[in-house]
Amino acid sequence: MRTATRTFRLITTWRVPAPAGQVWDILAEPGFTWPDWWPSLTRESSGAITGPDGYGGAGSWARLRVRSPVGAALVIRLDLVESRAPGADRSGRARLRVSGDLRGGASVLVSEQPGDQSEVRLTWVVTPTRGWTARAARRAPALCEWSHARVMRAGERGLVRHVLSTSS
Repeated sequence: MRTATRTFRLITTWRVPAPAGQVWDILAEPGFTWPDWWPSLTRESSGAITGPDGYGGAGSWARLRVRSPVGAALVIRLDLVESRAPGADRSGRARLRVSGDLRGGASVLVSEQPGDQSEVRLTWVVTPTRGWTARAARRAPALCEWSHARVMRAGERGLVRHVLSTSS
């Protein structure tokens, strides 16, 4: 009997040495530039919509290839559902729909922290949909979680390097 594919709820928190507005400028850039500084990502295609605030607007999307530390890659499409830039008394927030090798949703929350620091909280609630991703989720969920954590840590290091290089 075949077991159901597992749904993962994966939460990662990044600490970034920059104000929330500066971090939001990078994360919400309409051209979806995450692959420029995130070493595990490659953009295969994208469609940018600039919202009235100058950031990526609802309907923007990117099809990405994510290289896993175990040597495999998965292809996902992220569709921006909604976003709100950080303000004086509020965090920035974006919600994304995820499709492709994973199905579900993701959210990004960017909060101001003391000392011109930011916290970026990324939450993924996804189900692997097919092929090796679905088999790995059933047979080795801990390996999937470990792989996700490594990819996310590479993203944090890449964003911190990017922030520091553009601040000088």
